[in-house]
Amino acid sequence: MEYKEDIRIQKTRRDLRLAILNLIMEKPIEKISVIEICNKAMINRMTFYKYYEDKFTLLDDTINEIIDELKNKTLKCNNEIKTLEEASNLLASIIKNVIDYIEKNRELIIAVQKNGDYKLFDMIAYISEASITELLNQINKIRELKYSIPVTSSFIYGGFVSTITYWINHPDSIMKEQLLELIDNIKNNLFSLDFLFKNEKK
Repeated sequence: MEYKEDIRIQKTRRDLRLAILNLIMEKPIEKISVIEICNKAMINRMTFYKYYEDKFTLLDDTINEIIDELKNKTLKCNNEIKTLEEASNLLASIIKNVIDYIEKNRELIIAVQKNGDYKLFDMIAYISEASITELLNQINKIRELKYSIPVTSSFIYGGFVSTITYWINHPDSIMKEQLLELIDNIKNNLFSLDFLFKNEKK
């Protein structure tokens, strides 16, 4: 009985999250009523208030759910990196996951930004930085970096995030395939740059 109840709760929350996501892509959160959300999710008001204090709490919970999904897809530095080539490939994988996610959820990200909530975009930047920092920690074991890991990480992810920000807001400026090609060319040369490292290649 408890298991069935858990499934019902999960479904109700999922339906409410989907409803508010669809609605904020049509209009600002301020113009969305709880009744609209309930109608979209096909639940009653009493059920809504059983789980959420208001529409803003629901939106916050929805964004946190999206962030958790992105974390699971992006933070993949669990395996030990043994060569710079492996590091380069992993960096490419991390970046591709972020770009794929943004392409899939571009309208949502823009809608959230228009509603004045930058948490989702800030988390994309944070996850990118965290992934690159962890990767650099492993690279530093292979070949010692000349500059501190936080500085090197900021150098790498800063340019990436700026480019992604521009691409989100100007989707016609460059095709996804071209963007991936550009980033791939950069990462192929990045770890071959001697100025990043203290010592000669091993």
